[in-house]
Amino acid sequence: MSQLNVKLNEDRLEALRRYAYRRRTPVSWLIKDYVEYLLAGGEPVTAPASDTPTAIDLAELAQRGGAFDWLADEPDIYSLQDGEPV
Repeated sequence: MSQLNVKLNEDRLEALRRYAYRRRTPVSWLIKDYVEYLLAGGEPVTAPASDTPTAIDLAELAQRGGAFDWLADEPDIYSLQDGEPV
């Protein structure tokens, strides 16, 4: 198995560690998963131009991040005929 060494400045490394801690996963797994995502044809995730992400940025991250992938396996229990028209 090959190994890749990447140099990050302290700020970026600390941000990556915080993100990994929130996801409860090792930093190395985050990087491995992201590399696999890119090699499978995924679009690179880029930081927004401003410090505050827009609603569209957040929606895109949620869509690409996989946090809601489990919903694809959930049964459709409601239909358009349920409830009252708005």
